[in-house]
Amino acid sequence: MKALQPILVTGAPRSGTTWAGRMLAEAPGLYYLYEPFNPDAGVGRAICDCRFERYFTYIHPGNEARYLPGVAQMLAGRYKLSRALLDARSPAGVRRAWRQARRFSAYRREGAVPLLKDPIALASAPWLALRFPIRVVVLIRHPAAFVSSMRRLGWPFDPTRWALGQPQLMADYLEPLRPELEALARRRNEADLIEQAALLWKTLHHLIGIYRDRHPEWIFVRHEDLSVDPMTGFQELFARLGLQFTEQARSVVQRFSGEGNPAFAEGRERTIRLDSRANVKSWKHKLTPGEVARVREVTATVAEAFYDDADW
Repeated sequence: MKALQPILVTGAPRSGTTWAGRMLAEAPGLYYLYEPFNPDAGVGRAICDCRFERYFTYIHPGNEARYLPGVAQMLAGRYKLSRALLDARSPAGVRRAWRQARRFSAYRREGAVPLLKDPIALASAPWLALRFPIRVVVLIRHPAAFVSSMRRLGWPFDPTRWALGQPQLMADYLEPLRPELEALARRRNEADLIEQAALLWKTLHHLIGIYRDRHPEWIFVRHEDLSVDPMTGFQELFARLGLQFTEQARSVVQRFSGEGNPAFAEGRERTIRLDSRANVKSWKHKLTPGEVARVREVTATVAEAFYDDADW
């Protein structure tokens, strides 16, 4: 069997990357890493000795020197116990460092490779694929479902911080959206979460649309298509990635996606254990027709590449 390559599961936040990543990580030979590019909840410098100062950091050949060694360390599974012990702030932290060191030692002995679940790495996905033998899976989700989820969690979008604040990202990808991003930045305190989230969806899926044109070797999956028939969808995804769809993986997909689970999350709950089929159109119960119309208006020029009239 061909040796496994590391896998990046990315896309916009709230697009099913955790769900898909957790299911794929059930395959033999993989281990799961949660959002190493997240500046607030990264994997730690013992695993990836990098500091990401912002969400959606854009790594490219012009700035890669500061990130390349740490990312190479992570993808090779090299755990820096000395760094972990240095960062430990309590006896519990020391014990956790030793446990992680033993776990990564086992990964290397077994020849296991990482699966990175990380929507925050979306802007750096082309660089990762350029510099490393990594497979890229990109999740796509309906604009209204994304906006509904972002509003439920109360997550704002500040375009000055990660989009306008990265001139090279703007020059390479996002220049066509500059007028809209700058307009939102000027009136961000007045714009509600629906407007903010709709423009965030548009910005991230503008990137994804470019990626889909430039990288036919990547795998692009609509969250809705995976949700309607998760067993078949994941079986096909496993096959495309050269992964074994074991009985254990089948059982986990059923447990986390089957009809016995809730149809959708409530309040600020964050869970991947849902009735995936029922969850597909949950946004119809959470957004008014007027709100859906607003989302469609903001996202239309990008959304039409992924969703047609029937999807609305």
